Amino acid sequence: MEFHGRVVLTSILSIAVASFAVQSARAGDKPAPAPAAPAAEEKIELDTWGDIEFGGRYFIEKPRDIGRAWVTPSVQRPDKGSIAKYEEYGNVPEGAYLERLTAGAQTKDGAYVAELRATDVGNNNQRYIFDWGITGVLTGTVTWDQIPHVYSTTAQSIWNGVGTNYLTTNVNLSELATKYAQADFINPLSANGIAAKNLINSTLAANLKTIKIGIDRDRFEADQRWTPTPNWEARVQYFHEKREGTQVAGVNWGGVAGTQMVQVPRPVDDTTQNAKASGERSGDWAYGHYNVKITGGISTYDNEYSYYTVQNPFYTLPTGGTKADCASTYNAALNASPCARVSLMPSNQAYSGNITSGIDLPFSSRFMNTVQYTTMRQDEPFMPMTIATGSTTLNTYNSPFYDATTGRTYNTATSLNGEVNALLVNNVLNTRITDDLKSTLRYRYYDNDNQTPETFWRWVSEDTALSVDRRNFGYSYTKQNASGDLTYHVLKNASVGGSAGWERIERDNREALRTDELIGKVYADARWNDIGQLRASYQYSERRYDRYDPQAWYATIYPDGTGGTSNNWGERKFDLANRDRNKGNVLFSFDNIPYLSNLSLTPSFGIRNDDYLTDPNKAYSRSVTFNNTTTTSTTYEMGLLKDYSWNGGIEAAYSFKPGTSIVFAYVHENSDRDLVGSNTLQNTATGAIAAVNTRWASNMKEDVDTFIVGANIALNDQFDFSASYSIAFGKENWTATDLSGNSACATPGSAAYLAGCIPYPTVNTNLQRVDAVLKYKFDSELVTKTGFDGDVYWKLKYSWDHSRVDNWQNDLVTPYMYLVDPSAQGRDISMAAYNPNYDVHVVATSLNFKW
Repeated sequence: MEFHGRVVLTSILSIAVASFAVQSARAGDKPAPAPAAPAAEEKIELDTWGDIEFGGRYFIEKPRDIGRAWVTPSVQRPDKGSIAKYEEYGNVPEGAYLERLTAGAQTKDGAYVAELRATDVGNNNQRYIFDWGITGVLTGTVTWDQIPHVYSTTAQSIWNGVGTNYLTTNVNLSELATKYAQADFINPLSANGIAAKNLINSTLAANLKTIKIGIDRDRFEADQRWTPTPNWEARVQYFHEKREGTQVAGVNWGGVAGTQMVQVPRPVDDTTQNAKASGERSGDWAYGHYNVKITGGISTYDNEYSYYTVQNPFYTLPTGGTKADCASTYNAALNASPCARVSLMPSNQAYSGNITSGIDLPFSSRFMNTVQYTTMRQDEPFMPMTIATGSTTLNTYNSPFYDATTGRTYNTATSLNGEVNALLVNNVLNTRITDDLKSTLRYRYYDNDNQTPETFWRWVSEDTALSVDRRNFGYSYTKQNASGDLTYHVLKNASVGGSAGWERIERDNREALRTDELIGKVYADARWNDIGQLRASYQYSERRYDRYDPQAWYATIYPDGTGGTSNNWGERKFDLANRDRNKGNVLFSFDNIPYLSNLSLTPSFGIRNDDYLTDPNKAYSRSVTFNNTTTTSTTYEMGLLKDYSWNGGIEAAYSFKPGTSIVFAYVHENSDRDLVGSNTLQNTATGAIAAVNTRWASNMKEDVDTFIVGANIALNDQFDFSASYSIAFGKENWTATDLSGNSACATPGSAAYLAGCIPYPTVNTNLQRVDAVLKYKFDSELVTKTGFDGDVYWKLKYSWDHSRVDNWQNDLVTPYMYLVDPSAQGRDISMAAYNPNYDVHVVATSLNFKW
């Protein structure tokens, strides 16, 4: 805190000194005045204002700050609730607090002004803003704030070195890896099954500890604006953000009689800096006004860690080995590595230049244009392909090598040498054709040109196995948008309009190289007799691809045909697939209803239906010749079939008298998606079907209802009372059904059906909140007698927050995952970090001084 305070204070003083220096420089351009007789000291008169609120807080009920360790093998959490979601973006501590502080001053003539604003002072989400200005010449703002993001206060950890990039563990399950097979977990009463479970239970229970998962953001911003004349403006902005903390990540190894997967607290320690400088000139010419603004910027991202290393708790020492840590060597007999190394986001930079201009033209027109060029760079060194020391075969891939079979040299690059250049051109022409008719023409061009060099790789998979050859390259694309709008005022308070638009995206190295979308829209806006207002719009669009060719895509990635099997060629990705969209919105606003002038009503409705033209009954056949052999494969189109959503609601407010009113709001939200998929793979080179072509269908539906009711009551001239209650409850249902007659969902009751096709339990969400505030204003005469010139308020507050989420995907997560799915999870250690459930009752009281 002390360090950051010095940064903020130093920055404020530096910018203030620079501001005075600019003024002094301007004054220095003038001839020095003749000496004058001493004058009486001029008294500076100020207008001041402020607002401060402080008080105390007491929790009637609140989950513990850090949850208990999960030392008992179970799917039942040690703690029913968690404080993490409630305090996701800042602590809410018990005891004294300073909620806000504002202090400002301005000279009587309004020439000079300054204001300091602070919120949540001393807490981990505190924020300070200092504004100052010389009217018409100079303005500045400095901001410093902290923004935490808590993910979990109940995460279960077996790791040492949390917060660093080197995670070790005291857990050693090597005996499990070598002695027990997955079949032992399926037979819990067998001798091996009991022994395997006891080993996991005792080892994890002795080492699990609860840790907090989250990120702390420390952010500083400065903004200085100088207007030397009404036609010129210069501006400088700076942004600095430091992030520190942890996030949950998954790491896995192969070998040792099956895959091992663990969750770990990966480190977060990075810094983002942005700086911009701009100059703008405005003025008048024959047809009106013009302005030109030039901006230059730089953005840097620096990651303290380029990777992190994790010790394998299932690793077994080779014969004669004496040390089970990351210094150990690869166990060739078990095909196992003692550690894994995982890359993190690399440091990178971006530089940009921007010209924005606008000019009034003849025929009541105005043209606006933006041209921006950005170049992005990233050249961090690559990690070694493996840290599995002791494996001659795997370590071969850590340096370039030549393969005579393919005639290629692989793994030659030591860093990415990444370069992406982006050009944006945006044009808008507004024309008032008549007093009642207005047109707007738009054209936007964006080119994302990835100049990163193409490389060929052979890599190591899971630190245990050699993988296939692959070509890595940068993805480039261009995006064009053009549209025209016409708006006509049919009456003084009513207008209608329409627009037609087109969007084209051209891509390199994708299944569909080009998509075109045609868009039409109509809209209306009307107000009648000062009673209310109507706003409505409807949009229809069609997107089509030129061709969809997964074989060409895979041939680009695996030019030597070494890709093996991958996704079914019939699958259509939702960002490329042909799609028809219908979208509409209607909003009524009644604020002066006859005989009910104190009542306002705002009903609204919105809908968006996306129909994908993917046809699950349409066969997709391809013949591919590879190595002088032609293979013909037939599958079916699959992917997202529809994505529907709608919402409808109403807001109502009634005012009985000044200071006394009630409000009510309700909204219903619905989403409905259909998806067709397959677990049948195809060979990336030949298209050969790997097994029987099976298909299944899934429906995903969600409904959310939200109610809000509140009241404000002015009891008398000194007492006010306000209260509100809100509740939101949602239901989400997923289904999986057979589509081809031979999928796992075709035989209800079978093991395959029970494993993946039985109707999933409903996901239920229930969020509720109650707020009540009693406010008392102290007698003004009494306050004045104390010598304070302002208003004083006392507040008594109560709130209740309830969060309950029943989610089968999360509720069964435990560090002892074999209890959930023994057939596959015997070697799975989870942190069981996510728990969104809590109940919080809090009472607070505060004093508020305003002047």
